[in-house]
Amino acid sequence: MGDMDEKRCVCPANKLIIDEETLVDDLPSIKLWGRRFSDGKEGWFYFSPIIGSYHSILPKWAEKGDEVEFFEQTAEGDFRSLLLPGIKVASGSVSRILLEDGNIDLFSNIAGVHQTFHLVKPKDLEKVHEIIVDTVYLEEPCPKCGSANVFHLSHVGPPKSYSKCLNCGYDWKGKIQSELILVKKKLEEIWLKEVERHPHLREILLNEADSGPSPDEKGDIPPGV
Repeated sequence: MGDMDEKRCVCPANKLIIDEETLVDDLPSIKLWGRRFSDGKEGWFYFSPIIGSYHSILPKWAEKGDEVEFFEQTAEGDFRSLLLPGIKVASGSVSRILLEDGNIDLFSNIAGVHQTFHLVKPKDLEKVHEIIVDTVYLEEPCPKCGSANVFHLSHVGPPKSYSKCLNCGYDWKGKIQSELILVKKKLEEIWLKEVERHPHLREILLNEADSGPSPDEKGDIPPGV
């Protein structure tokens, strides 16, 4: 496991899902049984253990964009679902793998999406609401007219990248610089809803950020509270 540790790899607590014979990125793969939601087709999926790697070996029937429920083999010989309710990513569901260090690896159930998203501690798991994957494009002018007024669009399925010139209307496959992984917490969502319901809260929070002491500390009572 020394070479895997040096490359920042996922080390599952369940050693039965490590396949020493099937290599991905020249390392033992993470082997999971998958069942496609749309039609129930099943098969083995082999993922790279390297955090951040896109590389995997999929069944012949699997296509990018398929949503798959993943299972891990247990010591009893049966399969346990890794589906994690209440959290979504890339408009789909999420699975989790318990790691040997006690932390949890969350990853998308959408085939072809960046598989390793976020490592969390068990106590932080209940705070996660949504994992958002955004594409960071290489800033480049329109190849046709040279305008810098360019719009970028990212999607889960092919084409992976898309750029459109807002000046002449020309579109082409944009160059991806990197993937940006954003984690939306449940607490943040609650605060946003409260601010929407009570607009004066936004002013209070802004004043607190600018002046330091909170309205309560200064003895002021906001109107309507």
